[in-house]
Amino acid sequence: MSTRPVVLHLCGSAASDYYEGLSVLVYATTCLEEIAEHGTYTNVVCIVHLDGSWSFPSNVSEAARSSAEHVSMDQAVLKIKELNPSAVVPHMFCLPGMTAFRGLCDVMNIPLVGNPAAVMALSTNKWQTKAVVASYGVKVPEAEIISKGEVPKMQPPFLIKPCNEDNSQGISLVRELSTLQNALDHAFQFDHELLVERYVPLGRELRVAVLEMDDMSLQLLPCIEYFLSEEDPIRTSEHKLVTDKSGKPVGFAASGRKCPADIDETLREKLRDLATRSHKALGCRDYSLYDVRVDPQGEPYFIEACLYCSFSPKSVIVTMAAQAGQDQRTVFEMLVNRAINRKKAAGTKTVGMKG
Repeated sequence: MSTRPVVLHLCGSAASDYYEGLSVLVYATTCLEEIAEHGTYTNVVCIVHLDGSWSFPSNVSEAARSSAEHVSMDQAVLKIKELNPSAVVPHMFCLPGMTAFRGLCDVMNIPLVGNPAAVMALSTNKWQTKAVVASYGVKVPEAEIISKGEVPKMQPPFLIKPCNEDNSQGISLVRELSTLQNALDHAFQFDHELLVERYVPLGRELRVAVLEMDDMSLQLLPCIEYFLSEEDPIRTSEHKLVTDKSGKPVGFAASGRKCPADIDETLREKLRDLATRSHKALGCRDYSLYDVRVDPQGEPYFIEACLYCSFSPKSVIVTMAAQAGQDQRTVFEMLVNRAINRKKAAGTKTVGMKG
């Protein structure tokens, strides 16, 4: 019998085909293909389906997924208890997947790799996230929040974004009021609240991340720069993912980017301060990732937090860490082992509401 720790890979979606495809076909598959070569853990796939059923295919191939038995949630919980996983790697990117299902892992006392449910719940609300990081001294663009029937108070140019949505779905740049209604109609397909955000003129578009090391220090990873133009100045979902005819994601879109980005020491220190303050403000754990817009004068603005990682070879945290000399296996196993050790180190507490 193998003595390797069991790592459960929680995949699928309870919200939409789009996010099920994103989870299983784009992220989990490439991660599992990579780590299968390492042999460090016994990796078990668990998929949550739209109809409320769960399955445990032997792998994430189409054949294995099609032939796997579907079970109820209570049966799945019993199965997971029998597996007794040492850690869970979450690959669910819908709202329930990033919040409720991570919370379920906490309730079952299974250590979770990455940020906990409460942090993810905060980060999925763009309005609340901006308010929290701004209270820690992080520079954010002017913004307001609106509901159906309301219109923005600020004048263009501004961005319209669903307040709770990822992968840039529903986003529009409004340069003229004549295009406002179309932008509102598009965004309200995804959420009942919209963020109206002052457009930061295009200087540079960066992704900035910190990786929490075993001594709890935060390492600023080499940044990624995305190359945009005045004609196409914001990243939309088409810049990020390739979809099939049904709209389900099947892979990453080719995009003009560079890692590591060419950044001078002045900007690097500003980015380090922004990422470190944001990580602490949001209560992040293990790692955190941010979209940052740098204006033509070189001032960085926090745009939003992206607090998940699939640990596939092409995932952003892994790509950045590779430029710092840390390969996918190093990063993945450091964080999985840390999650396992968190449970080992947790003693019985007699005070405090966190337990």
